[in-house]
Amino acid sequence: MTYDILKARLRGTVITVFDPDHAAACDALIWNGRKPVRQAEVIVRAADARDVQEAVRYAAEHGMTVSARGGGHQFTGIAARAEMVIDLGALDGLRIDVAGRCAVVGPAVTNHRLAAALERHDLGFPVGHCGEVTVSGYLLGGGIGWNSGSWGIACHSVLSVDVVMADGALLTASAEENPDVFWAVRGAGPSFFGIVTAYTLRLHEAPRAPTSCVRLHSAAQVGAVADWAERAVGRAPATLEFTAKIGADPQGPVIAVVANVFAASEAEARAVFDDLFRDAPEALEVVGPMPTPIVTLYQMTAESTPTGARYAVDCLWSDGSFGEALDKAVTAMAAAPSAQSFALVALRSNALPISEDTAFSRAGRVFTTFYGIWTDEEEDAVNRDWLHVSVQGCSAFATGRYVGEAELDQGGRALPTLSEAARHRIEALQRRYDPTGLFRIVRAVADLSVA
Repeated sequence: MTYDILKARLRGTVITVFDPDHAAACDALIWNGRKPVRQAEVIVRAADARDVQEAVRYAAEHGMTVSARGGGHQFTGIAARAEMVIDLGALDGLRIDVAGRCAVVGPAVTNHRLAAALERHDLGFPVGHCGEVTVSGYLLGGGIGWNSGSWGIACHSVLSVDVVMADGALLTASAEENPDVFWAVRGAGPSFFGIVTAYTLRLHEAPRAPTSCVRLHSAAQVGAVADWAERAVGRAPATLEFTAKIGADPQGPVIAVVANVFAASEAEARAVFDDLFRDAPEALEVVGPMPTPIVTLYQMTAESTPTGARYAVDCLWSDGSFGEALDKAVTAMAAAPSAQSFALVALRSNALPISEDTAFSRAGRVFTTFYGIWTDEEEDAVNRDWLHVSVQGCSAFATGRYVGEAELDQGGRALPTLSEAARHRIEALQRRYDPTGLFRIVRAVADLSVA
């Protein structure tokens, strides 16, 4: 096989296994400090959608498997799990139609950049909670973002996509054009059978007074916090985003209740908080309420997820009580081997219902995520074991997982990320649109999540 033919076809850069910087380039594909085993024989840094087409055609001609890399933030490292990795980093165009309330967004545009650009025009979108994550994998997996209780899961605000298929063809998919592909691209995650080169998004009116408040509680208050949360969130509007963050402390886990209100006015925000906290248990400390535009929220969340650390992350949905999930999270954090690790338990009881017209098909009223974060490679095993034990401890009430924050390397019978109906439909579409299995390596990793 000669890569000179491939290089001649492209405007972008080709890095092969024979190049001296190949190993470093492979590791750079993945944001996680814990890198997967290097598998890429060639990395294509595409300059545009045409480069993606040419790279896919070359891979098909030579029987190579392919994966696409947007930002490399999926903690399992699926972006580097193929013989050819197509890096979409240069596809970062962003065009906003203010009057039409829509935007055309390249796959490498970050959540932070999109949010900042939209805020300048008093527009919004349910961008992800991590600012440096790109929209590519975020939207492909569904997208649980800021104000998604009110705006909905992010993929439901996708109007159309441009996608390179396994045969190298570039097509547009929407509700009217190639509707099967459009159904799958909204939530299939790594089970998808193409590479998206552009998204067209429906935008929303931005909240004029986004406001946050944080209340700290001891682990001994877990029951009181849970009982209050069920009452208070149950009567709150969908614009309230309610999450308990459980972190480690020398005296035991600490529960930080984080309430974000994406309000239309300061008066509305005050009213929501007054009602929310009127019967709250006494807090150890209270911070806020304070104005928190999404770009400010990114400054706050970035402190918990340092670049260069080693990560193992998993999550689960539940339709049970907030209290049982919170109690399990507090118990898990008491046994966490790393002080950097934390857990999140979000209560979404008043969120918009999930559309049945997309591949995104697993959700629940309670969403729990465990973040194992550490520094030394020697601590990999103990931290991953802690993660698996923590998730297993919640299996009795779990209904599934969100693929965007799922540990896909577990093996065995992992919690599903798709409904049975969605999985069967995706498998049929894979056979139709990718009959030779061009994307089969990435699918093989994803299949662990649909057992």
